[in-house]
Amino acid sequence: KNRAWLEDWAVFSSARTIFPDTPWWHWPAKLARHDKDAVTGFASKHPFEMATARYLQFRFFEQWEKLRAYARKHGIRIIGDVPIYTALDSADVWAAPQLFKLRPDGRPRFVAGVPPDYFSKTGQLWGHPVYDWKKHKASGFKWWISRLRAALAMADVVRIDHFRGLEAYWEIPAPAKNAAKGRWVKAPGADFLKAVYRALGQAPFIAEDLGVITPGVTALKERWKLPGMHVLQFAF
Repeated sequence: KNRAWLEDWAVFSSARTIFPDTPWWHWPAKLARHDKDAVTGFASKHPFEMATARYLQFRFFEQWEKLRAYARKHGIRIIGDVPIYTALDSADVWAAPQLFKLRPDGRPRFVAGVPPDYFSKTGQLWGHPVYDWKKHKASGFKWWISRLRAALAMADVVRIDHFRGLEAYWEIPAPAKNAAKGRWVKAPGADFLKAVYRALGQAPFIAEDLGVITPGVTALKERWKLPGMHVLQFAF
């Protein structure tokens, strides 16, 4: 059931053991580029690490399902969370670099964050690589749909973090010292959600719509009847 992601994760996890404290873009060149033969060769050379990585995932999901069954028995529903971005040094980016705005050496061309606001004069520099949304759209948003399907398999309701970034996101040139010199870039939110609901049905999502929200974001949320969020301390 989990073959689509498990093997890449097992290789990534094993490589982190074999090359400690080394990000994937500093691994041997072919392995760093996710070359198919290099990935297969690495896996065959490190069977113990691969088996350990798979086994730990199996045990986690086994235990998680027991917890979920206990929660259901007691009338408790679990809310999960999908961060909108992924870490640069992650199996997600290593296994699918074409879906992110990266340089040939694997480092990001642009990173994520939010512009200056009443919380920070220089904005928030998150540092995550941003998506190449054109590539995602061309693939029918296959990567995202797989990601959301996996989240829904683990929780009863899933919160989509930084929902605002599906309509437009703050793109900051890398490397930058702060988030002040970024720009807003449109994201294909309507096409994205249409593809998601076509694939997953009327899935139970919550939109994390905190902060400065534009009419375009509100329209996107209302079109798909997504509940949003309010922070109690800001209510008065």
